[in-house]
Amino acid sequence: STQSTGNATASAVYSYHERQKDTAEGSYGTQSAHIGRDSARNFDCCCLTLQPCKDPVTTTEGYLFEREAILTNLLKQKKKIAKAEKAYSAQQKEKSVKATDREEEFVRLQGPSSAIKQQAAAPSDPSKRLNNFWVPKLQGHAVEKELPKPDTKTYCPITGKVLRLKDLIPVKFTPMPQEAPGTSTICQEVRYMCAVTHDALTNGSTCVLLRPSGNVITLDCYETLVRGEMVDPVTGDKLREKDVIVLKRGSTGYAGAKNTGEDLVAKKKGAVLMAN
Repeated sequence: STQSTGNATASAVYSYHERQKDTAEGSYGTQSAHIGRDSARNFDCCCLTLQPCKDPVTTTEGYLFEREAILTNLLKQKKKIAKAEKAYSAQQKEKSVKATDREEEFVRLQGPSSAIKQQAAAPSDPSKRLNNFWVPKLQGHAVEKELPKPDTKTYCPITGKVLRLKDLIPVKFTPMPQEAPGTSTICQEVRYMCAVTHDALTNGSTCVLLRPSGNVITLDCYETLVRGEMVDPVTGDKLREKDVIVLKRGSTGYAGAKNTGEDLVAKKKGAVLMAN
């Protein structure tokens, strides 16, 4: 029996609490921790900068970006593509142009030996190549890697799918009334509301973007007032199915928010002890 319940070290059972404690202190096994609301992205924050958007745009899949941030990202991709195209074009031009150099002329005029003739006749197989230090053309050289044809498409930094500039859709949030005169919208805890019902928009509410007007409403408002007639209640524009985009949101910190598409559990894998 143990002397104290606070120091139960004589038990033959390796308890769950002891296992968790040893795992945390020994840095082995898989450690997991639940992510709270403070670590989750808010629904109105950019997926790149993680800051509240001042000029928001979204993709057709509902990922929100600051316009400046996503344009900078696409511009970097374009510059990288242009650099790759330039290198590929230079390589193709070098392969197409066949100029007779002075080393080949020297070998032909001097009457190379049969071994060198055989080397010049079949230089394609590196294993059969005869290296000759005194003839520059027959010296050993590193084989230049052939560049593949560059991909000219730009991609979404979140999903990895093709994203063009014209695919970005402007988003028009309806700001909440200011809590105090002169207070910036960004400084408010609840910044935006539904454009129709004026309900507060938070990570706990699913937001729907109406593409023609850019207005953002709640999913409940869409199901109740819009889905039947498919008409924008603010502007009166006729809507199609592709004009309704559900915005991706962060997490509320509760376990029930796992259907938001963002993982609430952070895992760290360490060394594993295995017994034979």
